[in-house]
Amino acid sequence: MTRSISSAEIQQRFGERLGLDWIAGEATADQRQIAADGFGVRPALIGFLNLIHPNRIQIIGEEEICWLDSLDARQRWETLARIMDARPAALIVASGLEIAGDLEQAARDSRTPLLATRRAAWELVGFLEYQIARQLAEQVIVHGVFMEIFTIGVLITGEAGTGKSELALELLSRGHRLIADDAPEFTQITPDFVEGRCPPLLADCLEVRGLGIVNVRRMFGDATIKASKYLRLIIHLHPPGNDPGGQPGHGDRLRGNIGHRRVCELDIPQISLPVMVGRNLAVMTEVAVRDFMLRLKGFDAAGEFMQRHSRLMAEGE
Repeated sequence: MTRSISSAEIQQRFGERLGLDWIAGEATADQRQIAADGFGVRPALIGFLNLIHPNRIQIIGEEEICWLDSLDARQRWETLARIMDARPAALIVASGLEIAGDLEQAARDSRTPLLATRRAAWELVGFLEYQIARQLAEQVIVHGVFMEIFTIGVLITGEAGTGKSELALELLSRGHRLIADDAPEFTQITPDFVEGRCPPLLADCLEVRGLGIVNVRRMFGDATIKASKYLRLIIHLHPPGNDPGGQPGHGDRLRGNIGHRRVCELDIPQISLPVMVGRNLAVMTEVAVRDFMLRLKGFDAAGEFMQRHSRLMAEGE
């Protein structure tokens, strides 16, 4: 199903924050859609008034009003007709500027949504561009349990029966927080970050084999639930003696089994932990996250060990 947002939804969601008031076209605003199938290509989602590649939402600021006022009567009429013929999702007059009568009448005749606000034009472009792009961005569902561990967004993955839910319960009892179980939704909201959140149907719920569905919020309290988080690390649980790809192997004894997994358009660091009887996976996961945080700060325990080893070898020689 194609993701989209209408000018009516934009006014409902952001109207109070941006001070958007209807001038014309409110009755047909729900029919003027911005769809994700044209996301990232011309025409752009939102921008200042453009006649060559009309934006889906056209922002009219002081410079645009001055340019329209500089046209003679015929040019102005033809320009307004071109603006309306492009069927923008909405026109927004910014900075509290007075709306000319012919502009308002052209919007009413073409049933084009026309709004006004006192916010600056550049502020509207920056805010709406981010919010609409986020709304229309591609979503990816990855099977696993998404949690916040030591302020880091961690996705726990693995085959069925590897103990993902049991590990999540143990981590919850240790004070960490649940974001989503089973089917977290991930969206790349910026070039460098993927955000994960929980589908509304699964909110607050965790499925545990033998126990069924448990409500984490009711059982552990509101503090154990997090609405969303950037995905920074993946902990993959796998049977002993097999690497994440299913091939026999034991990994790197010094650096562990560290790789990457593609989520949206980003490579997310992944640490693979073998599931073995008697092994405390909660402690292993916490240590893995702490070590990941140290590596983010530039500290590499394996690298420091190898440097120490090299110095001792050199001194012995």
